[in-house]
Amino acid sequence: MARYLNSIFKADNEPRTAWFDVGASQTINEGDLVVASSGVIVVAAAAATAIVGIAAASITTGASPVAGVDRIPVTLVKDAVIRIDYTGTTKTTLAVADKYGTAFDLGTKRTLNLDDTTGGMLQVIDYNNTNKTADVVILAANQYLK
Repeated sequence: MARYLNSIFKADNEPRTAWFDVGASQTINEGDLVVASSGVIVVAAAAATAIVGIAAASITTGASPVAGVDRIPVTLVKDAVIRIDYTGTTKTTLAVADKYGTAFDLGTKRTLNLDDTTGGMLQVIDYNNTNKTADVVILAANQYLK
């Protein structure tokens, strides 16, 4: 599950939240990363290029969602440090050398994939190998709200 930690630039460290309409046939759980797609949000996947934020509520939509009704609050990731669980098969832990330079890809809508740096969008700034979490920023090129 992704969690907001703090702002990189804002002294108040308050998360910014906005409401978004959700796309058709979506199951979004609180803590999932979501992306913009054709004017609505959907769950994030590997190589995401329009990450909006972290779902602050859960929702399941039908085949024909209702604009203005099928919507949830989203904690925006612009200028935010978020904590996310990580997984990996070949690479199973993070090291100091991974900080600030390596951009990792998503494994799922709520995990960082240590084995995938192709099209990566999560830049590690800190980590906890005991808890298997990484504190990351979303690269500006992969944020929807730039």
